[in-house]
Amino acid sequence: MSSFSQPKLAEKPKVPNLEAGASITKLGRRGTPHKRPFSLNLAQSHLIWTSSSIMKTKEMTRVDLTSVTRVTKGQSTIPFVRQASNAAVSSKAAQSFSIIYEDYAGNETSLDLVCDSADQFNDWFHEISELVKYHIVNKDSEDRVQRFCRRQWGMADLDGDGSLSFKEIEKLIQKLNLDLDKPYITKMFNEIDVDKSGTLDYLEFQNLLDLLSRREDVYATWCALVTGDIFKGHRSVHTYCEAKNGKAYKESSIEATVFHKFLTEIQKVNQTLEQTKLKIEAMKGEDEKRDEKLRFANFRDYLNSGENSAYAIENTTQVYQDMNQPLSHYWCASSHNTYCESDQLKGYSSVNRYINDLMKGCRCVELDCWDGPKNEPIIFHGHTLTGQIKFKDVIEAVKEYAFQKSEYPIILSFENHCSIGQQKVMAKYCKQILGDMLLVPALRDDGSLPSPEELKNKVVIKAKKLPKKNEDEEAVDEDFEEQQKAAASAKPKEEDSDAAPEGPAKDQKKKKPKIAKELHDITFLSGVHFKSWEQSEKDALANEMSSFSEPKTEKLIKNHASDWIQYNKKQMSRIYPAGVRIDSSNYNPVPSWNVGSQIVALNYQTSCFQMHLNDGKYMDNMNAGYILKPAALRNKDIMFDPVTGPFPPEEALNFDIEVMSASQLPKPKGATKGEVIDPYVKVEVHGVPNDSKNYQTRVIDNNGFNPVFNESFSFETQMKSLGLLYIAVYDSDQFDADDFIAYATIPLNCLREGIRNVHLKSWNGNNSGEFQFCSIMVNITFKR
Repeated sequence: MSSFSQPKLAEKPKVPNLEAGASITKLGRRGTPHKRPFSLNLAQSHLIWTSSSIMKTKEMTRVDLTSVTRVTKGQSTIPFVRQASNAAVSSKAAQSFSIIYEDYAGNETSLDLVCDSADQFNDWFHEISELVKYHIVNKDSEDRVQRFCRRQWGMADLDGDGSLSFKEIEKLIQKLNLDLDKPYITKMFNEIDVDKSGTLDYLEFQNLLDLLSRREDVYATWCALVTGDIFKGHRSVHTYCEAKNGKAYKESSIEATVFHKFLTEIQKVNQTLEQTKLKIEAMKGEDEKRDEKLRFANFRDYLNSGENSAYAIENTTQVYQDMNQPLSHYWCASSHNTYCESDQLKGYSSVNRYINDLMKGCRCVELDCWDGPKNEPIIFHGHTLTGQIKFKDVIEAVKEYAFQKSEYPIILSFENHCSIGQQKVMAKYCKQILGDMLLVPALRDDGSLPSPEELKNKVVIKAKKLPKKNEDEEAVDEDFEEQQKAAASAKPKEEDSDAAPEGPAKDQKKKKPKIAKELHDITFLSGVHFKSWEQSEKDALANEMSSFSEPKTEKLIKNHASDWIQYNKKQMSRIYPAGVRIDSSNYNPVPSWNVGSQIVALNYQTSCFQMHLNDGKYMDNMNAGYILKPAALRNKDIMFDPVTGPFPPEEALNFDIEVMSASQLPKPKGATKGEVIDPYVKVEVHGVPNDSKNYQTRVIDNNGFNPVFNESFSFETQMKSLGLLYIAVYDSDQFDADDFIAYATIPLNCLREGIRNVHLKSWNGNNSGEFQFCSIMVNITFKR
């Protein structure tokens, strides 16, 4: 197996303490602490522990360190929250840490550890952090094929003897979503077992996976390239996969000039012939002949590589947009009720939720602030049974994690229900903890908002401020009022008064909360009650912004879309879910994006189709968290409506997309057991109403490993900068609802022509575990 353009890997760090192993306290899913022996399998980078439960599978008692996203000090995760009253655990916060990782099913979870001593903590935290950093830095440099081989080998070698028996191979093939009968597997096994030992070593195992991984459509494309027919518009699986020609074509090679023609004419890549020759040189393995010819294995690896992604790689690897325009000219990745781990009635709250969202590129997080005991402001969903966390702990997490993913500004959206005294405490913590990161910028000379570039590495606060002179009423917190009505209707009739969270007095709504000057002075974005479009245009400052509920948003979009677009060119608006969504479900963000609303706040903790769209949208611009809106949503001289337009000619994009094949699709939820799936693919465009369209391929029975579809669909869009291509794979089920497998979302203005690879993510938006290898091959043609 050849490798594709692999830079030399950095040297793996030395981890003597991990290799030696140790007994460490581990918190279970319910938070119960247990001593467990831990050790490291350095070859596979697996941190392993021994469980007392016979029900725990091999996958459930190890962490693949290549799937770790971060290692955090302290006790910020839910298992630690559950042990807050356990002094044996909570008193050792300085000796605690959490490993945040994606399990084999693609779910984000945590391994929560409490060390016996400060020395043990320092040794283990440092070595694990260094090893995780090594894998994160080198993940894209590792050969994807080799990484897949190593993972499957580790999972198939059940007895750990360094070889695979026929029985282990049978189980692996079923896990890989291939339906092969025993005689065929036996024939393959015997052909691969060249030394006739009755087992496969690692090299033989690689050859087996190479044989299983053959994809007819990829091979057909290679054959058409060898013959030159691909430049004539011909690429037929049936024409080029005849057995009599197969071997000859596979052993053929092409000159650099042919590959260059493929890149420039089919893939529409703008590069010189010399650059193509350098690319070919980089694609060759160490044992390959150093010439300017490309062979089938090189070409196959190129098609499957990240460089060949359908999502323009230059858009995901650099901040390429103009970041010097007013803040109102950008969409901002935004989280609603950020503290909530699950539902908004009785669910847990955690500081880890803020860390998660910030590390995903979210730039606006919400803090619902209430009076807490001992003059410590707390954050929770008021008048509900949700968990409570300290305001101070959240601000400390913001300081540490705000700019690890993006250097562009963080907006802290305060929903303030605190007394004057505790508002002063909030202001004190913000100033003391954030220091120079906290900024109250001035408006520009023309009255517009400062730019993301001007606010780099700064934190700004959005909250209600003291009323202007000659202004009698304060902003009404519509978000809070609507959600409390919904929460109240969902509460049990009888409540334990002792367990009820602390909150404001019963007459809080009658007595509108006052604002402490100290908090007023550090607030930049002023939350105000929306009165009218005319008043906003005439009197409002650019840093005055209003929040709109989901129901109100739907009405305004239906009746006043163009007015709202004009409003959003100067001011910012925040959209939040309807109060009835106490299950933390999400609304469709696309209509709000279409009218230019900047802070379209979603429940990041809830995996759903809406978050899939959000994820793909904000991958653009290097996941900076800010996306520049199109001119029609920025230029005050352009009147635009998402339904009637006018639509600029340069925004039109008509294209065909052929779903060629899929590769290494997992089972539903990344399961390692279960039936072989029957996949099909949905292809949809979501954008302005007239652009939205959806298609579906046929079902391929009993093949999730390398199914071939070869089905084409056409789209005609008028506003590509507002469009998102959504691709989802499902497992067909005759007797029950179809199971979701994986998805990808690509903004239409990030879409690339040619034969491209679409890397898929799990339902939860992760791409580790079984999901780091699955993809769809497509052929995209723009109509000009």
